[in-house]
Amino acid sequence: MAVSWSLDWFLHTPTYFANHTGGDYIWIQPVSRGEFDIPVGGKIVGIESSRVKIVDDDGVELYVSNQQVFKHMHVSSINGVDDMINLGDLQEYAILRNLHKRYREKNIYTYTGTMLIAINPYEVLPIYTNSLIKQYQNKKFEELPPHIFAIGDNSYNNMKTTKLNQCIVIRVV
Repeated sequence: MAVSWSLDWFLHTPTYFANHTGGDYIWIQPVSRGEFDIPVGGKIVGIESSRVKIVDDDGVELYVSNQQVFKHMHVSSINGVDDMINLGDLQEYAILRNLHKRYREKNIYTYTGTMLIAINPYEVLPIYTNSLIKQYQNKKFEELPPHIFAIGDNSYNNMKTTKLNQCIVIRVV
């Protein structure tokens, strides 16, 4: 009996699960296929004959069928990135996982190139001190973690260098 997957990047073959004990990070297809359902990321913690046990990013254990596992997670999605331009998998689900992972670590700022994405933490964080303002002065984006102070300093330095007006657009959703 031959089994083949419909997509080239589908997670190896069924023998992969037979010879594997876990530890890999994977994406699984959502159970319901509603408008806002996206693949879920998780770590394989156990494998049985026809299903895989994973732990998702919220620590929830899930049992899914082998057919729901749809691809390995790129290492950049596993660890998360400060700048989403560096994500190896530029899909909606990878972007949302990166933002979710950073939010849970209280890293509310994330770059996408020179654009800054901020997520409301719904709590006061100690990230707006005078010492932090000084840390971000005259630094390049990649030198320090994403922050609104970097955007302000970059705009100010561009204004001094180019002698042109600068604009920072803030959009709240």
